[in-house]
Amino acid sequence: MNSNKQNLINKIRYRAQYRGTKEMDIFVNEFVNSIIDKLDIEQLKDLDDLVNLDDEKLINLANQTNIKEENKVVYELKLFKKDY
Repeated sequence: MNSNKQNLINKIRYRAQYRGTKEMDIFVNEFVNSIIDKLDIEQLKDLDDLVNLDDEKLINLANQTNIKEENKVVYELKLFKKDY
């Protein structure tokens, strides 16, 4: 794995663990761990954008009932939330 991809993975994992509220730390960290190894570099960039959303925007996105495929990461977030 190239170092840029590994650096991005490390950054995402860190951000997922330290969001500010314990509940979101747990939710986002579990989601990230469930998906991160399956993503290519472009999808990792989408995941990085997602984990950097504020908690309210992230949970609103996850709670949207229409599960359409905006991108793989958002689609997987909605499925994860549905089963969470």
